[in-house]
Amino acid sequence: MAKNKSYDEDFKKMIVELYESHTTTAANIVREYGIGSATLYKWVGQY
Repeated sequence: MAKNKSYDEDFKKMIVELYESHTTTAANIVREYGIGSATLYKWVGQY
């Protein structure tokens, strides 16, 4: 079972900015930062 991790707002915004900059793929962001793809897209929707 996965652990619930808590991320601060600055980290979330940095991830969304990285995603929206199109300098890397979503798959690379997920792999590099150890977050789930569903989490990434949830944050993109929030910000």
